Amino acid sequence: MKKRILLVALTTALTAQQSVAKQQKLGLSGSGEAGYSNTTGNTDTESLFASLKSSYTQESYKLKALIEAQNKKEDNVRTQERYVGDFQGDKYFSDYQDAYGFGQLRAENDRFADVNLNTYLLVGLGYNFIQEKDLILTAEAGIGNQSTDYIKESPEEDFSQTIGKLYGNFEYGFNPNVRFLQDATVYAGERQTHYETNTGLKVKLNGHLSMKASFKYRFNDNPAAGKKKEDTETLITLVYDF
Repeated sequence: MKKRILLVALTTALTAQQSVAKQQKLGLSGSGEAGYSNTTGNTDTESLFASLKSSYTQESYKLKALIEAQNKKEDNVRTQERYVGDFQGDKYFSDYQDAYGFGQLRAENDRFADVNLNTYLLVGLGYNFIQEKDLILTAEAGIGNQSTDYIKESPEEDFSQTIGKLYGNFEYGFNPNVRFLQDATVYAGERQTHYETNTGLKVKLNGHLSMKASFKYRFNDNPAAGKKKEDTETLITLVYDF
């Protein structure tokens, strides 16, 4: 009788813990990130990076949004200006939140790459292989359309193409205060293929505030005439998690 009571108590406690853990994943969460640098001397430079990531999670679906802005000036001449908006909805196939279908809308503006508006519209499947506090591994594959509208001064012609998407995300927490972040995305089409990777190390300072060192790499195998295929950027930013 005592064993049965103990077993029931342990089962109840475990169920309650699982319920609490699941409830903690639900609702709104995200982070705001910003970095600024200014140098003077032989060359005056000013650089600004800002982004806002948010997600709204429920038992059967998840909504995600990213807004990102980058600006850079050298001797009061703007040399970089890029804006990104990315919105995605995930629909889980079970209560375990492992497999899901997604729809994604992404828009980019980068006039220094001669791009007035680059739009991606995709659907696909994703899977959360590991979804723990200190270890995350996710992969996605999808298909859709890319539409590229160049600035008026560009010699390139606007185009539209069918693309495939591959995405992977890996996160590892060395301890409660230090976390490694890595993601990679490929948008592949007959006319143009884009690769993008983001590598970061995030260190918690106190409460909701962290510092992040990151390296961003972007590759376009068929850029506008006279533009480089590769873009890289190293950033030190402050992050506020909510």
